[in-house]
Amino acid sequence: MPERNCGIFKSIAGVTCVVIGTGALQIPYAFSKTGWFGIAIVILSGGIGSYTGVLTIRCLYYKGNDEERLHSFPDIGYAAFGRWGRYAAQFFNYMYTLGTACLYIILAGQFIFQMLSPLGVNVTKKVWMILVAIIMWIPVALVKSMTEAAFMTISGLVASIIVILIATIMSFLFPYSTVNPNEVPANHDFIIAAGIPVALSSIVFSFAGSVVYPHVEATMARPKQWPKVMCIAMAMCAIMYLIIGISGYWAYGSKVQTPVLDSIPTGPPNTIAKIMITLHVIVAAPIMLLSFYLEIENAWKITPERLGKKREYTVRLIYRSVVVVALYGFKVIRWYEAIWMGFVLILGMVASIWGSVDAIKSLISDITK
Repeated sequence: MPERNCGIFKSIAGVTCVVIGTGALQIPYAFSKTGWFGIAIVILSGGIGSYTGVLTIRCLYYKGNDEERLHSFPDIGYAAFGRWGRYAAQFFNYMYTLGTACLYIILAGQFIFQMLSPLGVNVTKKVWMILVAIIMWIPVALVKSMTEAAFMTISGLVASIIVILIATIMSFLFPYSTVNPNEVPANHDFIIAAGIPVALSSIVFSFAGSVVYPHVEATMARPKQWPKVMCIAMAMCAIMYLIIGISGYWAYGSKVQTPVLDSIPTGPPNTIAKIMITLHVIVAAPIMLLSFYLEIENAWKITPERLGKKREYTVRLIYRSVVVVALYGFKVIRWYEAIWMGFVLILGMVASIWGSVDAIKSLISDITK
C-alpha cells in the first residue's frame, strides 16, 4: 500500500483531472443530438458516476479491513468470479487505460499540428505525436506513485477550467447568428428522441474514470471521506459540463461542431484554449498510465523490498518506457440498490453499443470522403 498522505482537495483534483478534459469539448455536440434534454442526461450521468465510484471502493473493502483491501479492478473480478473474472477485468481495464492514453497522444499531436502549421512550421502530425510521447515519458519515468502526481492533477484541472471558461465566454460573445448573419439560423430543440442513444454514450463516457479511483483512494489520509470526494468531483464535472453544454448549444444549436473550439472564431482565445487542452492531455495521459503501471507492479511484485532500490527503479523504468513506446456480491445488497445497478448496467451497455456504432459510421464517412 502506498503512503496515505493526500488530503481531500488533492483527491478531488485527481479524480476531476482524469474525468474532465477533452470530453467537455464534445458536450455541446451531444446536446445538438438530443436537444435541451441533454441537461437531464448530464445530471443523470453525474449521479451514476458518483455512485459507481463509491461502489468501486466499497468492493475493495469487502473483507472489512484496510489490511486485506484489494488493490484494483482485476482483484475485484477475481474475488467475485475467480480467475476468469480477473482475466475479463484485466482485459477491459487495460484496454481502456492504454487505449485512452494512446488517444491522448494522437489528440495532443493533432492540436499542436493545427496550431503551428499556420505559422509555417513544417512538421508532420506523426512527428508531433512522437514528441508528445517523449514528453509524456518524462513523468512516467520520474513519478512512482499517485501521491507524487498531485502537482500534475492540479495543473491538469486548472487547464481544463481555463478551456471551459474560454469556450463558454466565446460562445456567448460570438453566437452562430453573429458569426454567420447571412446563413440559416441554427435550430434548438427541447428533445430529439432519435439522438438520445448517441448523446447518452458521449455524455456517460465523459464521466468515466473508474480505473484510477482505487489508486487515488489508496493515497488518501482519510479514506472514509471517499464518498464526499466522489460527490464533489462529479458535481464539479457536471456543473462544468452544463456550463459549456448550455452555452455552446445556445450559441450554435444544430450547427455546433465537435470539438466546440472549431465553432468559435479563430484568434488568441481559441489558440490559448487549444494550448490548455493540449497541456491537459499531456498531463492526464501519464496519470491514466500510472494506474496501469501500479497494477502491474503490484501483480509482479516490482518493489524495493523484493528487488532493492536500484534494481526496482531500473526494472520499473524499462517496462514503463516499453509501454509508452508500444502506445505509439449480489446477495448482500438491498433490493432497490440491485434495481439501480441493473439500470446502470443496461444504460452502460446501450451507451457503449450506440457509441461504437456511431464511431464506426463516422470513421467510414471520414475514410470515404
